[in-house]
Amino acid sequence: MKLHSRASAALGVLFALSMLAAGDATGQIRMSIGWDPPADEHPMAVAGNAFKKLVEQYSNGQIQVQVYCCFKMGSEEEMVKKLQLGTLDATIVAQNNVGPSFRLYDVFTLPYIFRDYDHAVKVLDGPIGKKLSEKAVQSAGFYVFSSTSIAFRNLYNTKRPINAINDVPGLRYRVPPNPVPIATYKAFGADPTPLPWGETLTATQTGIVDGGDMEPTGFLVNKFADVAKYMAVTEHFTLIAPLLVSDKFMKRLTPEQQAEVTRAAFEAAKVGQDAELKLEKTIYGTLGNMGVKFTHPDKKPFMQAAVKVVDDVSKQRGPEFADLVKQIQETH
Repeated sequence: MKLHSRASAALGVLFALSMLAAGDATGQIRMSIGWDPPADEHPMAVAGNAFKKLVEQYSNGQIQVQVYCCFKMGSEEEMVKKLQLGTLDATIVAQNNVGPSFRLYDVFTLPYIFRDYDHAVKVLDGPIGKKLSEKAVQSAGFYVFSSTSIAFRNLYNTKRPINAINDVPGLRYRVPPNPVPIATYKAFGADPTPLPWGETLTATQTGIVDGGDMEPTGFLVNKFADVAKYMAVTEHFTLIAPLLVSDKFMKRLTPEQQAEVTRAAFEAAKVGQDAELKLEKTIYGTLGNMGVKFTHPDKKPFMQAAVKVVDDVSKQRGPEFADLVKQIQETH
């Protein structure tokens, strides 16, 4: 009976997913999108909800978007895989979860890859971003549209203030299971602990790890401020959360519908970016009122340590990756 029940449940899931990818008798096309942050005010969720509204508006209701937030479609890594399989049509994930399927996108996981916010926008929404999306379709099977969130990440921990790079060793920092952040933390003198995002809060609460890095908005809305009370403003990584759309889904659309989805993706990303900027205007004061103590260590030693990481990764990944790094650095 157990095997029969499990088989029936599995068939039910497969049927539901197949229905998501199908149209109906009215000629409407169903589109699914997933993301993980549960808070509606998180920029990724703001952008995702805007995408649904805009797609339905621009297609005059011919494309209906079903939202699956809060891990309903699995982890970010799992959603990218489902995108490639065609069992999910769109998703919003952090850039480190794009890298395993599209290696060039790991360039955005490099430390201090962007000088500032404007530099990031010029790269992501300019010729470099367009070229990367074209390459992603060819090699990974999905489009990479503009980022729904652009935010700089800081070190946080539960134990002590970080006043200088020499204070980093001795604490267990969570990093995503991606070789670039692992190498970066080692360059900072830490012994990183790779963990999936979905396990990070619990691991911090239980002391499996002492800290990690996060943009202030995510730190607040994901409840980390309730656990970790020390944040060092290092801004060593940039959160990029692109909106991805499956090529398998796009191929089912007319050229006009493809243009409508593309327009909606870029406009929704801008809505998410604006939400991030709005939250950041008050975020440090809000976190301070919650007891989070901020330090501002000299960034130069962190940036100097990062140079070797960028050089090493560029050499390991080959000429195409190294040239991409150079193009980004030369964008003004």
